[in-house]
Amino acid sequence: MSIAKTFYSLKDAENRTSELYSLISLNTSLKYPELSILFENLAEDEKLHAKQIDMMRRLFVETEDTFVSDPKTDQMIDAYPSFIEDFKKYFLLNFEKMNVGDILNIAIETENNLVEKHRQLFIQTIDPGIKKLFESLNFGDLEHLKRLQNFELK
Repeated sequence: MSIAKTFYSLKDAENRTSELYSLISLNTSLKYPELSILFENLAEDEKLHAKQIDMMRRLFVETEDTFVSDPKTDQMIDAYPSFIEDFKKYFLLNFEKMNVGDILNIAIETENNLVEKHRQLFIQTIDPGIKKLFESLNFGDLEHLKRLQNFELK
């Protein structure tokens, strides 16, 4: 996969994750207002990640030789849209029966998936600037995991 396609796919993944979190926020706003706020904040963070990726894409679009493509990682990135769409469908079909833990587990699995993607891309990158981007995204995902794992209803 070219660096341009990788950046496009990563931006798409962050935007899709933001959409999922916005959907969860909207649907939990009446039943679990504190959970809704958490997901609203996570959605905003994911939008920021997408903007970071887009900014870096513009800076590094000419540096395709600084990125070593790996078919396994390429497949993982390409599979992400259906991964998120499956979670959206599952959430919409089952929301009424879900408890807070079930909802948090969707996001935890999503963040774990992003952590793995960013880690793999970090390993495949030679350029120090792009490495910093993936390191920053990974750090953000790990922070999201902490917030999700430590969330408690008051």
